[in-house]
Amino acid sequence: MAGQRGYDPASIVPTAARPVPPRLPMPMLARFRLLTLLMVGVPFADAAGADTLHWACNSCHGPNGISEGRHIPTIAGLNFRYFYAAMQGYRKDRRESAVMGRIVKGYDSVQLQQLALYFGNQPWVGKLVEMDARLARRGRALHAEYCEKCHEQNGHFQDKETPPLAGQARGYLLYQMHDYRVAASEMQQPPLMQERLEKLSDADLIALSAFYASDLAREQPDGAPAEPAAAGD
Repeated sequence: MAGQRGYDPASIVPTAARPVPPRLPMPMLARFRLLTLLMVGVPFADAAGADTLHWACNSCHGPNGISEGRHIPTIAGLNFRYFYAAMQGYRKDRRESAVMGRIVKGYDSVQLQQLALYFGNQPWVGKLVEMDARLARRGRALHAEYCEKCHEQNGHFQDKETPPLAGQARGYLLYQMHDYRVAASEMQQPPLMQERLEKLSDADLIALSAFYASDLAREQPDGAPAEPAAAGD
C-alpha cells in the first residue's frame, strides 16, 4: 500500500508490459487427461493450466492434497464423482462450510472437473497416527455395529456416494459427524446414516474418530489387512 516503507508505486510494471513466458509443450500426462475429458464430453477451458490448478489447494490440504492438519481433510484419492459433487454442493450453498463455500465460488464447473480428475487419480493413503489404544478399540466396536454396513473395510471403502474414513483427519471427521447428527443441519445425509448417528453420544463419536485415525483401521474385522480403497467407482 502507498506510504509503506520500501514501496515505490513507480516500480509497478503494467500488466500489458510484462513479458509473456513462452508456452511449453503439454506434458504427456496432461495430454492423457485432456483426451479423457474430451472422450466423456467435458469442455476444457485451459488445458495448459490443468496440471497447476490444484496447487492452490496445497496451502490448506497439504502437499498434493494429503493433509498435515488435524482439522483439514485429505482430498487426494477421493472418488472423482464424490469430489465433484461435494465441490458443487459448496459452490451452490447446499453443503455447509466455514471457508470452502467462499473459496469454491471462484472456480467454474470445468475447473472443478479438472480438480476432481486430478485428485481422483491419486491413491487414497490418508494419514494414520498413534492413538489411545483403549479409545481406538472402543471405536472399532462402534464401527462394526453402526458403520461397517456402508463404510466397509473398516472405513477404507469408497464410491461416488461414500467417502473413505480410515486415515482421514481426526478432528475433521469428528466435527463432520457432529454436524451430520443434527437433523436440522443443512448437510442432509441418507436416512440410515442420520438414524445411526442419532444413537451415538459425543463420547462415541470421539472414539470412532480415534479408530479411523489409528492403526486398527488398517485391519479388516476378521484381522486381515484392509484392501486399499480404489479411487474409481
